[in-house]
Amino acid sequence: MLSPKATQQPAQNGHDTEQKVLLLAGVMQGVALVTFPAISTVLTGKDGYGLSSSTYGLIFLPQVIAAITSSFLGGVAARRLGAKNVLMLGLGSDALAMAVLLLSTLVMHQQALSLPLLLIATALMGFGFGGVVPLLNTYMAAFQPKRIDQAVLMLNALLGLGTALAPALAALVVGPGIWWVLPLLVLVTAFLLLWACSRLPLIMPEASPQAAESKDQSRRQGAPLVVFLVVAALYGLNETLNGNWASLMMSGSLGSAPQQASLALTLFWALVTIGRLLFARFARIFPPRLLLVGLPGLLAVVFLGISRLSPGETTAGLILFALAGLGCSALLPLIISYGEQQLPQLGQSSAGILIAVYQVGYGLAAFGGGAVQETLHLPMQSLFGWGAILAFFQALISFPICVSAKARNKT
Repeated sequence: MLSPKATQQPAQNGHDTEQKVLLLAGVMQGVALVTFPAISTVLTGKDGYGLSSSTYGLIFLPQVIAAITSSFLGGVAARRLGAKNVLMLGLGSDALAMAVLLLSTLVMHQQALSLPLLLIATALMGFGFGGVVPLLNTYMAAFQPKRIDQAVLMLNALLGLGTALAPALAALVVGPGIWWVLPLLVLVTAFLLLWACSRLPLIMPEASPQAAESKDQSRRQGAPLVVFLVVAALYGLNETLNGNWASLMMSGSLGSAPQQASLALTLFWALVTIGRLLFARFARIFPPRLLLVGLPGLLAVVFLGISRLSPGETTAGLILFALAGLGCSALLPLIISYGEQQLPQLGQSSAGILIAVYQVGYGLAAFGGGAVQETLHLPMQSLFGWGAILAFFQALISFPICVSAKARNKT
């Protein structure tokens, strides 16, 4: 459902083991990415690191800068160093990020020492995410050229599964005071995946002559690059309003218990995964090009609801954050797959560039939200009120992509 017809030669048989390892890497990357937001109550709690809202947002700035850099340069690096080597560097960066986070526990009550370590850890996480995720998408599409849509969908569904697992695991370990088990688990898993990838060929198949002809046709019919860039940035911002601030919204503004705050984040990411599978299964009922417009519209309504929540409305908050996950579900895979279809001039760099721009939106929401809130002395609900406006704008600007997709389906 989520990408164009295959434009590459059928890959040779024998990629089954490689695909399984890559899918496991997707799950691990999802857990790793959400580890820091999942322990937000530890990072901001008085018994933890004691970060303020603005400082908590600040720790994601290095992650965003690093992710943007590695995503943009990933295509060049893969051509010069080899895709496998770049993938392994990304997995190694994930492992180092968790190692530095664990190291910071030794000085967690000394912010002058712990904050620089947290900044280093999130920067390493950014390099890992930006290096791993674009290549995972490219590998899966290359290994299944006749089933690109299912391949990309499965990868992103498992990535979403990982993002849902992180807060669920955090809910089990934060309460008893053993939250460090979560980054330790990610560290061990990343190291094992790094070892597994080192023993696999992971050779990227070559594109066929027919692919070049298809690219020329796509270039004539695709939506402008700027449309994709704006849509990707807006999606990153809207997703991160939920992913990074849901727990703090529940615990700080609604007065929910830590377990309920973690549950909100779990529900959000769980519905992201379920939605991807649901919309793929019923693609005829929910045409992908319409989802690109309809899901941001749903997000706008949900954000309006969140912005009107009052203290004590925990159940309503849980329901709304779950619906927000459904609203976000298929959007990133759609943006990436339609980008590969309509932006062939970018070649294998399209996924990396779109993920880099998605990270720009991520950064604006991650570290900008707390700064705006504290500077203007606004309630956290106001962030979601602004998010409703941005989600509505995302729906409007997605129309050119939908029109181009419809035109291609007719040809």
